[in-house]
Amino acid sequence: MGTKIEAADHADAIVAKLGAALADPASAFTLLVRFQARAGKEADVESAFAAVRGDTLREPGALAFDLNRATADATRFVVYERWRSLDHFAAHIRKPSVGVLRDRLGALIDGMPEFDILRPAAE
Repeated sequence: MGTKIEAADHADAIVAKLGAALADPASAFTLLVRFQARAGKEADVESAFAAVRGDTLREPGALAFDLNRATADATRFVVYERWRSLDHFAAHIRKPSVGVLRDRLGALIDGMPEFDILRPAAE
């Protein structure tokens, strides 16, 4: 759907790609991340997100950080993130705990995650 973000991209590369996709980096945006867990690793994915969710939601600028599981396929997940600005997201993605989450997920998912960057259509 737009900007391609590789799972192995460094935090600075991710921020740069998001910035290039956003008309106004100071405005709110949503990030959807879709991925498939390896069979039998679904609970580990949920645990990995649970370990950082509370702290993430207490970060300035974090409006939503939700892990969702598909009803038709229990191995399919979507992360719904909403951020007040790119600067807020940048601070988040550079946190050591988020690096740990990304590394941990790398061992729990099949294939590459898909990223969609969304901006509000009207506010």
